[in-house]
Amino acid sequence: MLSAEILERIRSGNSFWVATHIDPDGDAIGSVLLVGRLLRHLGKKYAIYLCDPVPHKFEFLAGVEEITNKEPDFKPDTFITVDLPDLVRLGYTPPQSQIINIDHHPSNEDYGDYNWIDVNRTAACVMVLELLKSVDFPLGRQEGEMVFTGIYTETGGFSYPNVSTEVFLVSADILELGVNAADIALRMTARDERNLALLGKVLATLRIEDTVATIELTENMLKELEINRADQDSDSFIRYPVSIPGVRIAIFFRENPTSGEVRMSFRSLTGVDVNQLAARFGGGGHQNAAGARVRGDYKEVKKRVLEEAKGYLSCAEA
Repeated sequence: MLSAEILERIRSGNSFWVATHIDPDGDAIGSVLLVGRLLRHLGKKYAIYLCDPVPHKFEFLAGVEEITNKEPDFKPDTFITVDLPDLVRLGYTPPQSQIINIDHHPSNEDYGDYNWIDVNRTAACVMVLELLKSVDFPLGRQEGEMVFTGIYTETGGFSYPNVSTEVFLVSADILELGVNAADIALRMTARDERNLALLGKVLATLRIEDTVATIELTENMLKELEINRADQDSDSFIRYPVSIPGVRIAIFFRENPTSGEVRMSFRSLTGVDVNQLAARFGGGGHQNAAGARVRGDYKEVKKRVLEEAKGYLSCAEA
């Protein structure tokens, strides 16, 4: 529940940084933009400072040009994080300031001086929407697009198990603001020719072992299709293996030789808690959707994670 202490801290603060997790998704981008609207409304000095660039498909959102990947030239007295379960996934050293932590991940570590954690909320942007309403912010279509984008991506287009009654009630209110739901859905699912070819290459790597399905995206695939890492749009690829009947866990491996990391996405559509599995590799997320990054040899990491996943399922079934 939104506390009076958080509202008071925002009202009394003078300068703010706003941030979210590495590899930002629609909920993360929508949420930081909404916080920016709130701070502007209250006349505060602020910067939205993220570790990673904004994915191209979210660039239509109003105010996205405010987001920077360079450290701001001022130090904040208040640091607001949204959709960020732990400070490791921030991607940079947080400033020495008061932290307001707004999140819906069950794995959140309560690292803030002020923590608003609600695991029953489907998306962080819905929580920030409540914050805006609490100060009588004049909501319009642009804010509605931020919220709807967050909800749409967080629920997989209203297809994941986290879809709730609140999701539809909030979406209905948002559409009344003039949001074009069909347009946003198209933006979230549209792919150019090269990214469609990339999807084909990734799905060709599909393997299923003991109800664990894996797919992978290698550096060679990007080179063959002449796709820059920043231009590839692969986050939704994990939806395909997890939808296969009988699959209990799906894992999407992505190679990054530049950073020496292997990025992994975990999904499940059953009672399997992939958040706990991701935590074994320093990651986290939700029961049915989580992620992690591991440094090491790509093939060795894949082998280790797959064996861990199969063992995890065996223990869960015992």
